[in-house]
Amino acid sequence: MAVTGASSGEWVLVDEVPGEVRASCLYDSSAWLRGWERIGIEQRTRHAYVSAADEVLPLYETTLSPFWFGYELQCGLVGRFGNPVVFAGSPYSMYGKRGSIDRRLVEGAYATGMDWVRRGAAEVLVVPNLTSAGVDSWLDVAGPPVGTVHLERTYGIDVVGTFGDHLYRLDNKIRRDVERRLRRAGERGLRVRVLDGPTAHHLVADAFPLTVDTSDKNEWPALFDEAALHGMLDIPGAVLVAAQAGDRLLGVFFGFRRGDEVTYMCGGVDYASMREYSTYIALMYRATQWAYDNGMRRIEWGRDNYRFKERHGLDATELWAMVYAPTARPELATALNGMHATLHAYIQAA
Repeated sequence: MAVTGASSGEWVLVDEVPGEVRASCLYDSSAWLRGWERIGIEQRTRHAYVSAADEVLPLYETTLSPFWFGYELQCGLVGRFGNPVVFAGSPYSMYGKRGSIDRRLVEGAYATGMDWVRRGAAEVLVVPNLTSAGVDSWLDVAGPPVGTVHLERTYGIDVVGTFGDHLYRLDNKIRRDVERRLRRAGERGLRVRVLDGPTAHHLVADAFPLTVDTSDKNEWPALFDEAALHGMLDIPGAVLVAAQAGDRLLGVFFGFRRGDEVTYMCGGVDYASMREYSTYIALMYRATQWAYDNGMRRIEWGRDNYRFKERHGLDATELWAMVYAPTARPELATALNGMHATLHAYIQAA
């Protein structure tokens, strides 16, 4: 393992995930980081890991991250960040719990990211998916960025009591509608199963078009290819929630069980099936029921479908992106202000 580090010895830069990692959530766990390294959906020119006190922050230099490219498309900023782009944490990693970040990780990530920018072809360091506490951590150590963007709103919920208790915490109208839809979906032959990742590879060929349809619906690029979906099923703790009617696959959620929490990262549905089977409702609530039945204490539901998730009782966490450059970039600051306004308006309205 190649190692470089700060002269103070407070952080080190390594090219492999350390053997022991103290993680706050799925996305900074050793299993996820090792698995994500093998998945090539982000076209990386290099990567490294800043390590301090058994915590890790990954650095990726990419010529294309489809997730970040989606934001560029949405905001009319394709190409404005240069190519490649250095990321401190992948745009795919939707932090729901990590709050403040150890100053040593920030120091190491900032120093290394700026070094990559100064010595290479990249123009900026992007730090995506920070909670408000994470933003404060970066400000304390690295100072103000060129710009800060309201990037996402992610959702989660604590698993308390029983699944029946969960339903009765909903608004009465919502609860009755959910119960009716689940009953009718079952009567019409919809079956929802939760499969361990290694046993679900045979469903990827049918699942992939569903994930693409979800991206197309939102006018975004496809965020995953079949190889990436297979790769995620091989990550320890992976599960696939599959909604089927007969031999037809009508919906999927790709999830990851880690300790007593489960993170549902991505998925898709056959939109033509929604009216007959209430496919999304069935997936969401049967996946929730599975979490209750299997001793989970926390569910992370990720981004998008903002109003729907709020109506169904999920708690929101705001996520931010900070963009750093070695020199003042007034034109980029203006573009980032516009990006912030566009994404914030979408999150508030969608």
